[in-house]
Amino acid sequence: MKKVIKILSHIILTLAFIAYIAYQFRTDPIGILAGKRVTGEEMAYPADWSFSNDHMLMAVETRPGNEHSVTTIGFIHKGDLHIPARDGAEKTWPTYVASNPMVRIKVGDSVYPAKLNRVMQPDREAMLASMAEKYPQAASQDPAAMASVWIYQVTPR
Repeated sequence: MKKVIKILSHIILTLAFIAYIAYQFRTDPIGILAGKRVTGEEMAYPADWSFSNDHMLMAVETRPGNEHSVTTIGFIHKGDLHIPARDGAEKTWPTYVASNPMVRIKVGDSVYPAKLNRVMQPDREAMLASMAEKYPQAASQDPAAMASVWIYQVTPR
């Protein structure tokens, strides 16, 4: 029995070591697991973000030089791409954006240099309506429940 426990301990330690190494060398975020520098062909800032409607998720890379990337959603409002941060005051990546708004946004396999500008007094009803065009479940959201959601407008650098 002791021999089995010892073997299992070695297996668990080996798997933990492999996971640690993989985590250190990660790139793109995976689901709720943050990443580092996003991969993909860097493209010029697009004149029209409507192509982003073909992608339910995207990645936002913040903190140039010590990259931190997250998986998020994005929607078009009045012709501009907007990215929400649910519970923005509690998340890490919005603090990085506050320090340096220069980001890279990955949509599909392409990466776009951009700048995020927080919309300080968003029309939450209008934002929800725009969001619901891409994400129908947003139509059932109460605008008051969106009070903790920070909205960023994507602009060229």
